[in-house]
Amino acid sequence: MVAGLCIVTLGLMITLTVVSRNLFGWGIPDDVVIVRELMVGAVFLPLAYVTAGYSHITINFLFKRLSEHAKLRMLAIGSLISLLILLPLAVSAWQGFLHAASSGAYFFGDLELPEWPGRFAFFAGAALFIIRLSIICVTDIRAAINGNTEYLVERTDADYDFVKED
Repeated sequence: MVAGLCIVTLGLMITLTVVSRNLFGWGIPDDVVIVRELMVGAVFLPLAYVTAGYSHITINFLFKRLSEHAKLRMLAIGSLISLLILLPLAVSAWQGFLHAASSGAYFFGDLELPEWPGRFAFFAGAALFIIRLSIICVTDIRAAINGNTEYLVERTDADYDFVKED
């Protein structure tokens, strides 16, 4: 919901800036900073939701050729590697937020906007993403260990093909 509000606000902000510059010859103060910070919320906050629905972009042409047990192992390895790669991102996001909040850092401009709200949105999105990815990783590893091939249908939409072959 917050990401959706960020997107709507982005649209309104950009529209208002373009209209005010073209009709009145003035712009919204710090519009570039505001748009940049709203983009953080619009991009990072929905990551956990996308991950929960297994809605990431995937390339299936090699994956479909593997056996079911190999697919389970591949999912477990992939989610574990993703988690290990993204954990430092969440830690760094937390450190960036703490620094911005404790130092009182702000963007130079007419409004002198504080940096911490954007840093917090980045951290919140990264943290929720890591939590959801951790749950998926544990579930993938359990399915691989147990050989639960029924899990593949839920996890990969294995029974749905975009291109039907005759």
